[in-house]
Amino acid sequence: MKLVNPVVAASTVGAQLAPRLSSLEGTTIGLWSNAKLNADELLGACEAELRSRHDIAGVVRGGYHPARVLGGHEWGAVDLCDAVILTHGD
Repeated sequence: MKLVNPVVAASTVGAQLAPRLSSLEGTTIGLWSNAKLNADELLGACEAELRSRHDIAGVVRGGYHPARVLGGHEWGAVDLCDAVILTHGD
């Protein structure tokens, strides 16, 4: 009998945070919903708050699947956005 260690050595992937926006004025904000309970309502409240506090240029809405990582081609119009807010409704 041969004993095998099922533990795989941990691997790390380096990543950098996106540069921070100096202002939200004139920006396009993405609001991406996971379509869970109250996620769209939360995004609506976020949009109302952003519009009341900042002169944003517009909002782009999209969605994502909460149970899997989406590929680059599955994010729709996310490239049109200066910043994106993801919801996690429930």
